Amino acid sequence: MAVPSSDKVIIGAALALAVVSAGVFGTLAMRRTGVPTGPVPQVELSTEPYVSIAPEAPPVKTETWAAPVAQSRGREWIYDTFTPPEIFYNARSKQFTVKPPSSLLDEDALESYGLELVAVRPEPFRLQLIGYVGGEGNWRGMFQNLVSGQVFLASGGHRVSNLALTVRSLDVSPHPIRMGESMTTRQRVATAVIRDDKTGAEITLTHRERVFTGTVFAFVAAPGATATREVRAGDMFTLGEATYRIEKIELTPASVEVVKESPTLSQPDRRVLMPRESDAEAPAGEAPP
Repeated sequence: MAVPSSDKVIIGAALALAVVSAGVFGTLAMRRTGVPTGPVPQVELSTEPYVSIAPEAPPVKTETWAAPVAQSRGREWIYDTFTPPEIFYNARSKQFTVKPPSSLLDEDALESYGLELVAVRPEPFRLQLIGYVGGEGNWRGMFQNLVSGQVFLASGGHRVSNLALTVRSLDVSPHPIRMGESMTTRQRVATAVIRDDKTGAEITLTHRERVFTGTVFAFVAAPGATATREVRAGDMFTLGEATYRIEKIELTPASVEVVKESPTLSQPDRRVLMPRESDAEAPAGEAPP
């Protein structure tokens, strides 16, 4: 079989390229082997001892701070070097109280505050349903006027003029009552709907629980005194030469924010009072919430 002329040309060119490449690489190899190799120079070590040379430090720009401004050592100053404050934990309120060391208190701070918090209570609604009497079709509720202390019987339509309240309806019917965690029984429950003649609002009372207004009040007293004073936020009163203003009352945790002003104080003394430990219960005559 005859080889085409074009293939002959390609084969010939490839052979020629191979011959030329072999000649070039052979010449380079002969030149490299012909290069004379001289002796390796010896390394001479210096007999002088090594001396370290530190580089010069870069220039640093220095700046002098101005002297600190003197602090005012008023009655609120409770800081000093190596004089830590005293920290106490109130287990009943579950809060920490920080008291500055006595050595750092000035004469104003050492003065007795003159007021203690006895208790904080939610304000009950001025009319409460405490029971019921009668029978089917003739039920009457037993109500207590918390302003006057009067207890009276009333049904739907009765108006309590000194409280500006009207008993709109009274119902006594069985309701499911949970006993413990799992048992449920049905018991009669008296429910009264009361209309506030001043605001037009309606309040539902039940004889099983007290109803509150949503506001709170507190009982305060002089240190060690048994007589208490009922106060609300915004009240102002005088004990001796000091005047006290009730700023805020909190139910949880129980606390009262008070501002004291006195001729012996250089400035008003604002403190948050916690209930004194000796008074865990409400004052005499007050029912707990």
